[in-house]
Amino acid sequence: MKRKQIYTGLWASLLLLAPAVTSTTSAHATDIQTGQQSVATSQLSASQSTSSQVASDQLVESSRQSQGTSSCSQVAEVPAKTAQTTNNQPVKSAAKAVLNQDYQGAMARGAQQLTTSQDTEVWAALARISSGAQLTTAQKATFHQVFAEELTGMAGHYSATDLERLTIGIAAIGEDPTQFNGINLIAGIIKKVATAGITGQVYGIIALSTQDYGSQANQTINQLIDLVLKQQNTAGGWAFFGSVSDLDITGMTMSALGMHRDQPKVQSALDRAVALLKTTGFVKATGGFLIPGGFSTEENSNSTAMAILGLAAAGVNPATTFVGDNGATPITNLIAYQKADGQFRWMMGSDDGALSMSTEQAVYALGQYDYLLKGKGSIYNFKKVVPEPDPEPKPDPKPAPDPKPSIPGKKPAGESSSSSSSSSEVDLNKTLPKQPGYKEDGMPLTGTTATQDALPQTGHQSVWGSVLAGLFMLLGVAGYQTRRLKQR
Repeated sequence: MKRKQIYTGLWASLLLLAPAVTSTTSAHATDIQTGQQSVATSQLSASQSTSSQVASDQLVESSRQSQGTSSCSQVAEVPAKTAQTTNNQPVKSAAKAVLNQDYQGAMARGAQQLTTSQDTEVWAALARISSGAQLTTAQKATFHQVFAEELTGMAGHYSATDLERLTIGIAAIGEDPTQFNGINLIAGIIKKVATAGITGQVYGIIALSTQDYGSQANQTINQLIDLVLKQQNTAGGWAFFGSVSDLDITGMTMSALGMHRDQPKVQSALDRAVALLKTTGFVKATGGFLIPGGFSTEENSNSTAMAILGLAAAGVNPATTFVGDNGATPITNLIAYQKADGQFRWMMGSDDGALSMSTEQAVYALGQYDYLLKGKGSIYNFKKVVPEPDPEPKPDPKPAPDPKPSIPGKKPAGESSSSSSSSSEVDLNKTLPKQPGYKEDGMPLTGTTATQDALPQTGHQSVWGSVLAGLFMLLGVAGYQTRRLKQR
């Protein structure tokens, strides 16, 4: 009877512990499964990310190679076509020009031709710089020497256009026209430009606008703008002499006024000039320009280049605003004048004329077109942009106090229980326990190690504590029952 009561007490205790043991086993299995799934998901995600990145890189590289091959083919094709046209019977009309839209390639080849031919004119410097070519120190020194010798050779007998042309070249190579070889070219322009003709007035605006030369220069610019606006004819253009619009002078004037479109009446004057080129000057059959006058009765690259220069400086895209037969534009027309060696002809299919001048004008006209597409303004603007300094940070009028590290329920060493001072410092590395899932240097662990080491300190581990407590309770019950039986 006594033994039966003891066994009954033991079985009752075991029944009480059964849920705890079941909970322990289930929690342990769930935690292991969760950890394994987390690791697998992490590894799968990393694998997919790596595969996606590799595929993306391969696609970008393939695209780059395809674009590079296409670009090279297009550039290499231009000289071949030009040479073919040259070898055949000379083309008399620009209507037979080969359409080519690679203006950047044509511009670069033209700039290289100017470099190879050692062209040291002012317009060669402008053309090379506007094309994006970087002049070396030696090349700048060569231009400086040429400009200085030309200035000295004038022996003080300067015309306004002489000073204006040299000012553009000097500013282009990064030097100061107000003190070039001891001469102030800006002061000379201001003095002489009042009696100059239309060309001197136009280039006076350009030269005085290359940099900021002070209030007197700005006042002169405004006066010149007023003079030029008054000379615009009823058709909307400008003439070298007489009343008939000249294509070259009109393009040059537009390039000067385009630098000051914020001035009153300038934009309306430019609009009238654009309308003239569209209704009278544009040749749809070729994509070029022609206004017959005293200087030329045939299309030529110089006049087309000046029209492109003026339009682009005025903010008008000649390649989209002027589209002729079979997609011909002023840009494709100008490129068609280029020879295989990069030089530009003056007349289509003919090597007669000053081809160096044609090349200079074609290159910096394409340079202005490139500036338009990139939003860079005028090719004549050499003002140095000074970046604004970063504003100094304003101090916080009420800075927050630095938080002191603290541990709940524990006072820093050396501080009495009655003290409220926070001046004592706590060594967190010595006081705080190491966090699971982190290395000694504080960096989190990765991979399976992190999953194993960073398990929370609750869950199945706390259940095992309940099991141990239950066992002790079981033993206690058994002992208690034994003592009662003995007492009876």
